[in-house]
Amino acid sequence: MVVNDSLMVLLLQMVVVFLILLIITFAVPKLQPLLYVAIFFFVLFQLLSMVVFPFTRTIIDLFEALPDPFAKLLIGSAILFFISELIAKHIEEAGFASLAAMSHFIVKIAILGLWLHQTATLIEILSSLITK
Repeated sequence: MVVNDSLMVLLLQMVVVFLILLIITFAVPKLQPLLYVAIFFFVLFQLLSMVVFPFTRTIIDLFEALPDPFAKLLIGSAILFFISELIAKHIEEAGFASLAAMSHFIVKIAILGLWLHQTATLIEILSSLITK
C-alpha cells in the first residue's frame, strides 16, 4: 500500500508542478526556462528515489537466480539509458542538440564500459571453444 500512496503523492506533486509552471509562464516568462530546468531535475530525482530505485531492488531480487553480475548490469544499464535519454531530450528541447547527443553518447560508452569485463570473459570462452 505504501507504493500506491507514494505514487498518488507523486501524481499530485506533478499536477502542482504543472500549475506552478503555468503561473510562472504568465507571471515571469523570462525566468520560466530556468525554473523549468530546476523543477525538472527536482522531480526527476524525487521520482528516482520514490519509484525507480525501490522497483529496481525488487527486480534484482526477482532475478536472483541468474548469475551474479548479469541482472544488476542489465537493470542498471537500462536505468542509466532511460535517465540519459530523458536528460538528453530535455537538453535538446532547450536548443542544445549537439550537447544532448554528446551526453547521450557518453552514457552509452559508460554502459559499454560496465559490460566490458563480462564481454572479455565471453570472448575468452568463445575463443577457447573455437580453438579446440
